[in-house]
Amino acid sequence: MFPSGYERTERWRVRESNVLVDNMAALGDLVRASRLAQGLTRDDVAIATGLSPKFITHIEAGKPTAQIGKVLHLLGELGITLRAQVSVDIPADVSTKALHRRRTPHGR
Repeated sequence: MFPSGYERTERWRVRESNVLVDNMAALGDLVRASRLAQGLTRDDVAIATGLSPKFITHIEAGKPTAQIGKVLHLLGELGITLRAQVSVDIPADVSTKALHRRRTPHGR
């Protein structure tokens, strides 16, 4: 079974299309599918990312309390881009104000 949003295109190939990630289990499914599609083991990914194989296992299992910075690092190494869809209009002045409120540029 493939994560929702995936479609099977050939016997062993899956083509990605807008995958809805609305919980950690869905994100874990996406991470595992991407890792397997690239022929990588958890140990391979751990070595490449500096994360522990246990952490990767937890993410693939849908652990709800994972550190977001580590998750984003893992996604980046697997070639997964995360995009957010906002259900409210955010005026430009509010967006600018939000950017200037931060004292330190964590992760930027």
